[in-house]
Amino acid sequence: MTRANASFAIALLASLVAGPAGVIGPVGDARANSVYSVGGLGEPSLAEGARLRALGGAGVAEHGERTHSFVNPASIAEAEHLLIEGTILPSYRRLDSVNFGKETGHETAIPSLRAMIRLPTGLVLAGSYLVGTNAHFDILREETGGTPSTVRIEGRGGLDLIRVSLARKATPGIRLGVDYEVIAGSFREEWSRDFADTALATARDTLETSYSRYGRWRIGGQYSRGSVSVGGVYETARRLPLTITQRTAGTLVQREGESLTIPSGFTAGFSAGLTERFRLVGQYRRANWDRESLASDLVDFRAEERYSFGVERLRALDANVGFLSRLPIRVGATLLRWPDLLPVSGASSIAGGTADINEVAFSIGTGLQSRDKGGAIDLSLEAGSRGSKEDLGVSERFVRFAISLQVSDDTWK
Repeated sequence: MTRANASFAIALLASLVAGPAGVIGPVGDARANSVYSVGGLGEPSLAEGARLRALGGAGVAEHGERTHSFVNPASIAEAEHLLIEGTILPSYRRLDSVNFGKETGHETAIPSLRAMIRLPTGLVLAGSYLVGTNAHFDILREETGGTPSTVRIEGRGGLDLIRVSLARKATPGIRLGVDYEVIAGSFREEWSRDFADTALATARDTLETSYSRYGRWRIGGQYSRGSVSVGGVYETARRLPLTITQRTAGTLVQREGESLTIPSGFTAGFSAGLTERFRLVGQYRRANWDRESLASDLVDFRAEERYSFGVERLRALDANVGFLSRLPIRVGATLLRWPDLLPVSGASSIAGGTADINEVAFSIGTGLQSRDKGGAIDLSLEAGSRGSKEDLGVSERFVRFAISLQVSDDTWK
């Protein structure tokens, strides 16, 4: 039974490696060998706050004193004074697998935190923490095939991103920005198998993956004219040397010489006012993952692509209108094509064929602004699905509820 943090790709692992009787390996064997254990990857994470999550994540053209995105460093160029923002993201998942039926999981994450300040020179300086990928999971299963036992699989880690950003307005309609992004994080996976027969010792296997903390550059720009804005970002590639350590039954094996390459990519999008209170946003984001990104017989890669669209009804500024009219209403949709190509259902490696993962989600949200307009609370609700039970052996439906808080130095005045 999945207790919590049931990452789709890792829950998929349990379905992939299980035999027809639902047994993971022979008696006495507990193997730490998941789809993500070589590079410490995990499921892609959207770092945006609740306001943009409600719009499908389309934020590359966002700009203003307090309306910013994480995808484009140029979006903070109009920030005034000091501003702090963060998001908390509770999620609920329901998995349906060929070998283990239906399971549920839940988790709470903090996908992003940021602080920014406007400098006397007109530059805006920001520091951010973002979750790049989420590889946290806990799986607990009772195995009845062969010798009865309980199998626990625990994973911790993923890719964390630490950014320093600089931005400024070049002209009234042009904004420029740059990020230096340090890729941090690690991954640890532990398998253990406790047997009902007390004469058999618990089998354990641990695998740890770490990599050098290197950085890369991200360059962004925006152009606005009237109620229309466009934005774009380019991300450079970065190769990260890996150190892989495996511990099994008192033995330790450490491997070096392998690498994970974070690929180059780009983002482009727009924001267009339809009427005085309605606007349309759209975005396309691509990361150029391929077979050379990571050497593994458990996963292949294609380009990661995210298509995002949203419509926002802005809050009414007239104080005489009703409460509901003073609330913004945001709806959005997104299609995410995961970079991972995983073994098809029943195969133990990509040599037996691969299947892709496509994720579709719909979102809705709103928000409240403080009286002095120095702070805000935004909310969003997302629901979607990903994976194919026929092709991969498992599918997932999920619901996410995001809460974002933004405060500025005006909030305390």
